[in-house]
Amino acid sequence: MSTAKRLLSRVFGGVFVVVSALVALSACVEKDTSTQITVALEAETEIPRELDRIEVVVVSAKGSEIYRNEYPVAYPRFFPTTLAIVPRDSDSLDGPVTIEVRGFKSAALSGQVFRRAVVPFFKGRTLLVPMPLRMACFDFTPCNANETCAGGRCVPAQIDATQLVDFQEEHVFGGLPTAGCFDEAVCLGESKVLSVGADCTFTWPAGVADIDGAPRANVAIRWAAAANRVIGLAGDDAVEGWTRVGERTGKLSPGICDSLLDPEPTPTRRRVADKAIELRLSTACAPKKHDQPYCPGGDGHTGAGTPLRASR
Repeated sequence: MSTAKRLLSRVFGGVFVVVSALVALSACVEKDTSTQITVALEAETEIPRELDRIEVVVVSAKGSEIYRNEYPVAYPRFFPTTLAIVPRDSDSLDGPVTIEVRGFKSAALSGQVFRRAVVPFFKGRTLLVPMPLRMACFDFTPCNANETCAGGRCVPAQIDATQLVDFQEEHVFGGLPTAGCFDEAVCLGESKVLSVGADCTFTWPAGVADIDGAPRANVAIRWAAAANRVIGLAGDDAVEGWTRVGERTGKLSPGICDSLLDPEPTPTRRRVADKAIELRLSTACAPKKHDQPYCPGGDGHTGAGTPLRASR
């Protein structure tokens, strides 16, 4: 039997776990000091109403498919989770592997979210590779083979391993708010609609305090496919979130702006299939950073936003 097929399956903390000598998927992994790529998976989709399966494909540097499997996602606490990829042999270190993750709803013809990363192993390191499944890439038109959808646009999928941090459990699974994780319920729970200009900029109210050079404010999107909740955007991310460009001015990433301002009502004709209904601003917390983990939610699922509530 091949290495990829010698799988040990078990249930861990309510999450389906698959462990393999080649690829391991789990809700909690021990730190491995050997050469490894640890993919951090999160999803902005509700489980299982909007997503109930994911497919993982790993392709070697030579183009051969070395792993493919589908995982049922029955419980919200499946996300976040990790996918550990170890080199099969010394030849595996000669080039990058391509990792593809697709989330979808069973029997649905639409609603798929997709992410791709092309990343090499780094000898002696356990690299952390975030691969979030976001609403900006919901029902997105497929990108080219060397690209991935990020922030509603096709961007290069290649990742520079030297720019990645080593895997640490707290970088993925968060912890208590006192440890610095982002609490969606507190930080996004109360918000106001924010107008956006044709140049993708927006302005927050006077009097919003600065914290270490950033406004005490979080920007969130209410998507048409998830209209019951608001989903936060990182405040230091020019590709999938927003950035500060003035004293009281921020600017949305291009794809998010496309979705918000595109007047086309037909999803198949839109630049970004899912419609961003509105931008919202909350001043309860400092802005979320792109590498900041979420605090555990009530149902265990993190990163899917919080129910919409009007600001008092």
